[in-house]
Amino acid sequence: MEQHVLDLVKTMNTQLNRVYVWCCDGEIVQWYKDAGAQVTTSNIGFDLDPFYIFRLATFLKKEKIEIIHAHELKAVINALIAAKIAGVPVMVSHTHTPISTWKVAKFKRRINTVIYSFIVNLLANTEIALTESRRNIKIEEGISEFKLKVIPNALDTTKLDIPFDYKLNYRNEIRKKYNIPSNAFLFGNISRLTEEKGHEILVRAFITFLKYSIPDKEKIYLLIAGGGKLEEYIKTIVTHEGLEKRVFITGVFDATDLVKFYSAFDAFVFPSLAEGFGIVLIEAMYAELPIVCSDLEVFREVGGSAVFYFETSNQTDLAEKMLSLYQKKDLLEKLTNNARNRVEKLYTLEKFADSYSQLYTNLLETRK
Repeated sequence: MEQHVLDLVKTMNTQLNRVYVWCCDGEIVQWYKDAGAQVTTSNIGFDLDPFYIFRLATFLKKEKIEIIHAHELKAVINALIAAKIAGVPVMVSHTHTPISTWKVAKFKRRINTVIYSFIVNLLANTEIALTESRRNIKIEEGISEFKLKVIPNALDTTKLDIPFDYKLNYRNEIRKKYNIPSNAFLFGNISRLTEEKGHEILVRAFITFLKYSIPDKEKIYLLIAGGGKLEEYIKTIVTHEGLEKRVFITGVFDATDLVKFYSAFDAFVFPSLAEGFGIVLIEAMYAELPIVCSDLEVFREVGGSAVFYFETSNQTDLAEKMLSLYQKKDLLEKLTNNARNRVEKLYTLEKFADSYSQLYTNLLETRK
């Protein structure tokens, strides 16, 4: 979501629009400022926060905002109410991963789904779905199909377009930092360490993978780039299995290191249990890495035939798919080229900008 908002800021600012962002305080504030947005930091204190609603409604009236685009459950509900009070003509809502697929208690999912769908149907002009399968799920959740618009996420490819010598230097830098041999084969993953990302499945699959009869097994490593609430738990599993020198978890890293990790990996593994789209999937595709990911419907939509799939949450199947990829590692150039071409065809920032510019323009014209 944070990256999606940044892409919106970049593209809308480039088109000479005035762009404002309301968000929590933190390092991403500077992202939005650097991209040209005027940023207000303001926390939502309660699920339905009258103080936040008042502050936002006052701001919307003062700045004569014409379009509000709210992201994720709590922000959507509070922002749509504020926008209605302020008389904002166009209101766009957007929860990236459908609520009914969240890894939370079933009762909580149900309550949140009902409330969200009611507010969106009542107040929003359009609800965004990132793919057709996400659209279908949102319809099942109760959102009117006439309010739904499919616009995929995009990739700012410039951040991954680097000269070969830079890539080689980054590869060496990361491997030296984590004491990984330059001639090792490195499986990689980039994502927050939270329940829905499936890191425990990945680590346990890697443990199973290492039990197979594999030449040069001692030269195969796993690096997980990211941090989060499950970081210590995953590290505990690694330590218990005695794999501290084979499995590395970076913790939260600087955004400038992203391209360094992709340069260091030989293959990418993405074992998510639930996703709205999967930005890192198209990043890995564009980086021309062989990929194994869970067979979520949304991943099959995004990746097509350019990646390998394993049965979601099945660590044994993941281990087998990792083995298959490793055994074919020297024969995958055509597959990785196809993956990059797919990103260039479907998920560019230019297509993203055109889609949102057309959506906003059409909604404004309809409201006049």
